[in-house]
Amino acid sequence: MPVLRDDEHLQVLLHWLDQHNLAAMVVDGAASEVTQSLVAAPHEYIAHPPGRGMQIAAGIAAASAPWFWVLHADGLPSSDAVHQLGELVDAQQPRWGRFDVKIEGLTLIAYMMNLRSRWSRICTGDQGMFFHADLLETIGGFPQQPLMEDIEVSRRLKAAATSAFVALSAVVETSPRRWRKAGVLQTVLMMWIYRCRYFLGADPAALVRTYYREG
Repeated sequence: MPVLRDDEHLQVLLHWLDQHNLAAMVVDGAASEVTQSLVAAPHEYIAHPPGRGMQIAAGIAAASAPWFWVLHADGLPSSDAVHQLGELVDAQQPRWGRFDVKIEGLTLIAYMMNLRSRWSRICTGDQGMFFHADLLETIGGFPQQPLMEDIEVSRRLKAAATSAFVALSAVVETSPRRWRKAGVLQTVLMMWIYRCRYFLGADPAALVRTYYREG
């Protein structure tokens, strides 16, 4: 779980994980003592320089588990998500994929995001992506880049293990704060501009400098 000064949402998600007997590896890009104080056993805390993809890669390396479920601090899965992922794990077949995303007040946006990713197998971090460790190993590990890491890991896994992709129907609800702050149309336009720039070869390190300034 990569975090960066988002303690309020982190508290809610950690409480939810406790209720479902799940443990998290919290990777803090701010190295905040306040954030660290929120993370108690069975959860683990590590600090890492900011950069979402690098933080996720560091957490995966520290966790050393057969399956990884990457959640953002402002996301909240449904209980059905735990059930569906548990069934996938019990099947003992390497898989990767995501859940449907839900955004309060933005039903159409969420519907289109889910439809697009189900068809394209290109997922977003808000959808609660999950991976079998063996599949990540086949692509050389989780991409260590500060932005577009969700797109990049999807691209690599789509090329290496497209038949192992699963789009689960259970919901992960994500905060609408970014959409409300910038405006829905402007946010959609900005997201597609950054995606297009990335697909055309733009450096993630260059993109991240303007992405968070505009967001």
